[in-house]
Amino acid sequence: MGVQQVIMPENYIAMFSVPDKQTADRIIRNAVPSLAHAADLILQMQPFNAHKVSLADRVKSGFVNNLFYKFIVSARDFKVKENCIACGKCVSACPLNNIKLNDSKPVWGNDCTHCMACISLCPVRAIEYGSASQNRNRFYNTYHPNDMVK
Repeated sequence: MGVQQVIMPENYIAMFSVPDKQTADRIIRNAVPSLAHAADLILQMQPFNAHKVSLADRVKSGFVNNLFYKFIVSARDFKVKENCIACGKCVSACPLNNIKLNDSKPVWGNDCTHCMACISLCPVRAIEYGSASQNRNRFYNTYHPNDMVK
């Protein structure tokens, strides 16, 4: 099937700056043609256009990624501030069902993939990832695929 490059807004708040909403929306609008093209190829069961995967790409995707997940990716640094309203959005956002509400506060288990949905969807910015996420923008793609690819 291959690979299809699509430039999307950064959302890994634990390590990188996240764009403001206006910039993120522009990046997503610019990605729509690539997404539509990829969707068409998938629907037609056609391979993606050839994209050269370099040795550096393979090292980053394989070796470095494996080390990153083994030694860096953990829920231990998630913290909940006092302004948490116990809305449960972090619980429902977690794709691995790794967050539970305990005494009206989110508690993380050991199965975190660092998607940052919990931080980004918190309506009162009550979740931080140590000091890494403090004072940084939050971004979560709220577009539905049907809104982007017609």
